[in-house]
Formats: sequence, structure tokens, C-alpha cells
Amino acid sequence: MRAFLAFVLLVSLYQPVSAQADSSATLRVGIVERAPHAMQDDQGNWSGLAVECWRQVAEREQLTYEWVSVEERDSLLPLVGRRIDVLLQAPVTANGTREVDYLQPYHTTTLAVAQPKRNSIWQVARNLFSLQFFYIVLALSALLILIGTAMYFLERGGNEDQFGGERSVAEGVGAGFWWAGVTLTTIGYGDKAPHTLGGRIVAMLWMLTALALTSSLTAGVISALNKDSTISFPDDLRNKTVGATAHSQAAEYLEDQDISFRPFDTALDGLQQLNKGEIDLYVDNTSAIRYAVNSHKAVAANIQSTATRPQSLAIAVEKGSPLRDRLDAAVVRVTLSESWREALTEYGAIAE
Repeated sequence: MRAFLAFVLLVSLYQPVSAQADSSATLRVGIVERAPHAMQDDQGNWSGLAVECWRQVAEREQLTYEWVSVEERDSLLPLVGRRIDVLLQAPVTANGTREVDYLQPYHTTTLAVAQPKRNSIWQVARNLFSLQFFYIVLALSALLILIGTAMYFLERGGNEDQFGGERSVAEGVGAGFWWAGVTLTTIGYGDKAPHTLGGRIVAMLWMLTALALTSSLTAGVISALNKDSTISFPDDLRNKTVGATAHSQAAEYLEDQDISFRPFDTALDGLQQLNKGEIDLYVDNTSAIRYAVNSHKAVAANIQSTATRPQSLAIAVEKGSPLRDRLDAAVVRVTLSESWREALTEYGAIAE
């Protein structure tokens, strides 16, 4: 009987610290250094999106805690309830729900691709000679000739001063071409105008058509002049030199797509090599790339977000933790506050 009671006492004493945790206990908060969610300076101080979320939660709930720095690995969830009580920056997964309890996600991000910023004037000048831009000019010229020819034959008898008279057919069509172009661009010099009923009917139809055509034409020209700025993700990555953050969601995705890449420790390292021309494109989550660009003036890149691999990040606690509901409610209140929106902007989680 005494042996049984001793066994029961030992079992009760062996309960994990996290299972007995209350607001007076010092919580061990596991943290992984990865921008923009957690960064440590030379003095050992932590900052970042996940850090800011936890600090606001702890302040609201008057919790005491200590940071426990852990190294990144395939999964940190087994540490929860053993080495640490709380894990920041935990990616929410279906498998993870069997190991830990996730709190309300504090941030969701997707993959993005960064490419070097080019001299805009040079890029526009170069793309003026692209095949796509040539096709646009050719199609528009053919349309203007068609309208100009119709205007010439309708106006040459009743409007000799502007379209007919001693002009040859080529000169008359040229006058019609000029009128059609001026009308399309809405410049309207007034040097030529139809006088006949047929010419005015064609002119009215052409002006109405030009209203719709101008917007489409503008979009087409912009697309042609910026054709190198838009990446078809992930197809355009296959014939480029690509970089990605090692052991990240981006690296996992590129491996799944069988796309070779150069691994880098941080997004900043990769973007620096991008600026040097060592790689053509860099892939990481949107917030990591945006934070690196916004916080380092020497780094410049065009950032294209995608809808690929959305990832929600949350704080994780031990399965069945008595603090779970309390902390979850606090996270909800924090993420709905104006101060949290300011934090999202500061750390590149949303565009400024």
C-alpha cells in the first residue's frame, strides 16, 4: 500500500511544468531567429512581428516569461511541453494539430518572387523594339489605314480642300490616316474634319470606337513596355538562376516543383546577390522579402506577390494547456487593434 501511494506521488510530481502553468509561472517562450518575425540585435534584444504579438499578449494578460532561443529544424513542435511552453512562428498544419494547440493565427503570407530593379528609361527604350510592341503598332496602323481610306473615298468629292482635289490616292489616304490618328488620340487639331453625311457618320462611329480602343491600347502598350517585369510563376523560374532562403517554405516549394536554386541563410543575403547579378530571381515569403527591401536602403528589387502556398503563422502551446483559451482570446484582441496594423506595416507584412 505504501509503495502504491509513493508511486502516485511520484507521478503527480512528474507532471510537465506547462500542464501546471498559471499566470504566475514564468513561461518559456521558444523563438527562432528569422526576419521579419524574430530578429535579435547585438545586445540580445528581440524584435519582429511574432515578438510584437507575444509582447502585447503578455502585457494584456500580465504574464512573466523568458526567451528560449531554438535552432530552426524540420519541426519544432516536439519541443512544446518539454523544453518550452510556448512556440512562436509555428506554421499551422493539419499534422501539427495532433501535436500542439494553435492559437489564432497572427499572420498569413504567400510566396513572392523578387527581381532586380532596372533603369526604367533604358527598359522602356529597349522594349520599344520588342516584337510585342511591333505587333501593336502594326495592328493599329492597319486599322488607321482602313479608317483613313474610308474617309478619303467618302470625302474626296465633297471636301476637296482637306481630302480630295489634286491629291493622289496615296496622299488622300494619308490625309485620312492622319485624321484617324488625331481623332483616336483625342488631340483634335481641327485641321481636318468631315463635311459629307457619310464622312460624319464614319467619324462618329470611329470616335465612339476610339473611346473603347484607347483603354485597351493603353493596357497593351504598357504590357509590351513592361513585359520583362511580370514573372509567370513558377514557369519562368525554370530557365533562370533562382535563389531562396534555406529550410523555408519557398525552398520546399521549389524542390516540389523540381526547380534548382541556390540556398541562402536569409532573404537579405539572397537579395544582395540579386542586386549583384549573381542570381536572376529570389523566392521567399512576401513579408520576408518586403521587410528586407524596406529596411535596407542598399537593397532594391521589384516584388511580385503570388497566391502560391499560403502559410498561416500562429503561437503554439502544449495540447490541453490551461492557458490556451486565455491566450487565444488575447491574440484575437491584439490582431484586431490599430497598433497591430502598424506593426504589420512596419515589418513588411502589408504594403505601405
